Amino acid sequence: MTELFASNLNIIVKRWPIVAAALKSQTINELDAHLVNGRNQTISVNGIQLSSRHDRLAEAQLFISTLPADATHATIYGVGMGDVPSLLIDNPQYLSIDVCILNLSVFALLISYTDQSEWLKHPNINLKERADSMLVLPYIGITPDLVLTSNENAITRDLLVYELNRHFANQKHCIDDVLLARLNANIPNLLNDPDASLLLNTHRNANCIVIASGPTLEDHYPCLFELTQKTKSSRPLVIAVDTAFKALFQHKVIPDIIVSIDPNIRPDHFPMEHTENVILVYFPKINPQILEQWKGPKYSAYSTGGLYDELAAKLPKLRLFANGSVVHPAIDLAVHLGAYQISLFGCDFCYTNNKTHAFWPDGALGPQINNAKHWLINGHGDRVPTDLNFRGYLRSLEQFIKSKPNVKFYQSSLDGARIHGAQYKAFIK
Repeated sequence: MTELFASNLNIIVKRWPIVAAALKSQTINELDAHLVNGRNQTISVNGIQLSSRHDRLAEAQLFISTLPADATHATIYGVGMGDVPSLLIDNPQYLSIDVCILNLSVFALLISYTDQSEWLKHPNINLKERADSMLVLPYIGITPDLVLTSNENAITRDLLVYELNRHFANQKHCIDDVLLARLNANIPNLLNDPDASLLLNTHRNANCIVIASGPTLEDHYPCLFELTQKTKSSRPLVIAVDTAFKALFQHKVIPDIIVSIDPNIRPDHFPMEHTENVILVYFPKINPQILEQWKGPKYSAYSTGGLYDELAAKLPKLRLFANGSVVHPAIDLAVHLGAYQISLFGCDFCYTNNKTHAFWPDGALGPQINNAKHWLINGHGDRVPTDLNFRGYLRSLEQFIKSKPNVKFYQSSLDGARIHGAQYKAFIK
């Protein structure tokens, strides 16, 4: 224990004894930390600088400038070198400032070698050992801390990163000439194919299985085959996403419904010659060749996003929740069809068994295992590699699940991402 740690901790003990107790149990020896000098001095932890080494105050002011001009409260996620709270306490506009520690070990390191007493003593500061599960607005996310987040704060980290990237991600869903041409090309199909809401008349089922193409799907082929051999009246409804169909067909598992929304999916992603008894539910962004070659019934739907508002006003269709992943509308379709119990297979949102997807070779669907620079927590509590988009899809699904308190969700594997709101259930042949 350093003298600085003792003096900083003495303040924390008096004001936030629970935080102090948590800090006392931390070890900093496992952190690869050293000082970095430039115009200013900062600390590098595991290769990540806690702040700029060129102009720390300018960087802190840049963070603060993102707050609304009339804000009287601010939540700071992460601490960095303590520059942001140090500047905020000098502004009487901010009547309360919550500082949420995202990694206790990193914060213990910080207070071991720097004096943070000025802002720790300030009456408007409230220090939290963990962030709340929901983001508190308005907020600042200290970027280095997001990278160094502990397992316990991974969900908060994901929500912050999702919000910070929302504008950029939404640009992919704006109507441009290419998308407009695709929508126009599918107008005849929208006029010809019935509304997916009509499936409620023929496929209502209180028990539903939704199948994605995550790697753990490969663990459940025998179970799913046995289940689909039962009569439809005695088994759950089976809905699968487009990229899972070939894998399932190879193991003689035939879903009742396939959902496809991605404009980049091609006819060769499907076992097209064997679709005569399978229903396709699609969004009008999909390749028209898929609709031409599909042998079974086709039903159209839209997402709830603004992209389809104008089209929906002219040609009303069922609107399904979608936030980047085809698994979202597949699950919402199950809810629309009356499911009170939904079991998720292959909904991994991460790369297990050194794979990105079941069946498909590495990179065939875009992501590559060697490019995975992010992580999330699986059902065993371990970190597993993933893609930044997959983390966003997972958090969006969890928010959707939270909005459906009357529906019971199950996840079939602990090797995939821990889906909060879904209970683990073993499915064994």
